[in-house]
Amino acid sequence: MIVIDIGNTDIVIGIYTKNKLDKILRFNTKTKKTIELIKSRFTNQYIHRLKIKYKICILSSVVPEINNKILSLFKSLKFKVLNININNIPFDVQFNYESKELGSDRIANTLAAIQKYGKNCLIIDFGTATTFDVIKNNKYKGGVIAPGIAISHDALVRYASKLKKIPIIRTKTLIGKNTKDSMQSGFYWGYISLINGVIDKIIKQQRFKPAIILTGGLANIFKKEISKKTEHEPNLTLNGLYLIGKIKYA
Repeated sequence: MIVIDIGNTDIVIGIYTKNKLDKILRFNTKTKKTIELIKSRFTNQYIHRLKIKYKICILSSVVPEINNKILSLFKSLKFKVLNININNIPFDVQFNYESKELGSDRIANTLAAIQKYGKNCLIIDFGTATTFDVIKNNKYKGGVIAPGIAISHDALVRYASKLKKIPIIRTKTLIGKNTKDSMQSGFYWGYISLINGVIDKIIKQQRFKPAIILTGGLANIFKKEISKKTEHEPNLTLNGLYLIGKIKYA
């Protein structure tokens, strides 16, 4: 099975063979030649070499203009294809959210989290946006969307002429002695405070003890300073898409 997560920054393609995630391919969403690169990789010969048991392609996308091109490619390769949304997933999970506005990646994350960690989960996704998704008693209650760390960094550098790009890393001290150290401290410890603060408020308001699941590109950098116990699932979205495909078609 092939699963595809089309995000604002990256297109991530997961290839599952023998019920395991065997390969991950990553492409830049905004590169003009991305679709051509994907087409050149996914030929009939390449598909044959993969020895995929089920010719199924499950897709999650928050970039509508790319959807049809990817779907057309895999249809031409004789795959069953599904672009997921709240109404076509094979699970009886209630989503208390405006159906046209909930990103399909968050749907996939929810299903994967419930399947592995049970009925109460809090998912934090460090992507283009930093999102918090609340699942209580197997119901998706809603979420929080904050500016993503990388995009906040890029905006600051763009609008403050004297500031330069920096790597986002954990700093040993809070107070920086130069501009670079001060920026790194601000981004790291500032987001740690945001994350811990939102977690505490969600748990207090919902009155539950969720499994806290981290995913997304920068999760690994921040996980050590989160005040509650967490689980790191870098492939949560891909696993959710695979779960949908397996139940619906396999």
